[in-house]
Amino acid sequence: MSGNLPGTTEHTTENLVFEKLQISYYFDIKHLPFADLFESCASVLHIKRAMTDWLGERARRDIRGAVHPAAHVEGEVIVERGAVVEAGAYIEGPTLICAGSVVRSHAYIRDNVIIGPRCKIGHCTEVTRSIVMSESQATHMVFIGDSVVGSHVNIGSSCVTTNLRVDRPVQEPAVDEISVNVDGHPVPTGYTKFGAVIGDHAQLPALISTSPGTLIGPRTVIYPRNQIGGVLPADSRIR
Repeated sequence: MSGNLPGTTEHTTENLVFEKLQISYYFDIKHLPFADLFESCASVLHIKRAMTDWLGERARRDIRGAVHPAAHVEGEVIVERGAVVEAGAYIEGPTLICAGSVVRSHAYIRDNVIIGPRCKIGHCTEVTRSIVMSESQATHMVFIGDSVVGSHVNIGSSCVTTNLRVDRPVQEPAVDEISVNVDGHPVPTGYTKFGAVIGDHAQLPALISTSPGTLIGPRTVIYPRNQIGGVLPADSRIR
């Protein structure tokens, strides 16, 4: 994987945007059991592809946690010892559910997902092509798509990480690349679907929708509102 930031061709632009695209700006990854996943990533925009490669190299079916007989687990899914999958949950591989996490009734997890240690994925929450790092929770009807969620993050009821441009007729498969606007500089992500990067200890209330390509710095608190987007610096208070 290239070490250059997606979409940057001039050193001046790269220097300007680099801080707000660094993995270390958003996440403390040292404690994660999959920390080696990030070694090839020059920025947060590389994480999604690195996760797909990492899971692909380790993909297998290994069910050691407590999976209810009425849960549906299909394909190359790893459920570590100490994880719990409740009745009615649907999990499709390749997926890793780490020790101590709980996937509650009627959650839907599919298509390259890592749920880190001691997370809670709740009733009617959907997670696809995303990482949720550790001790985070999305417990009530949340959609996490094509996103990277840090540790100790709370995502409130009915939140949506919008991962697809809808300013024109929607096509599937998507054809329009998502860009991240960093300090007025559009940086292409390299993806036609890209949701949000949500830093450690961020707090999202109920009913928030994030625009495609939203970056939320660590320890940011978002107060009730309808939609957010862009790059929100660390320790922000968004009203």
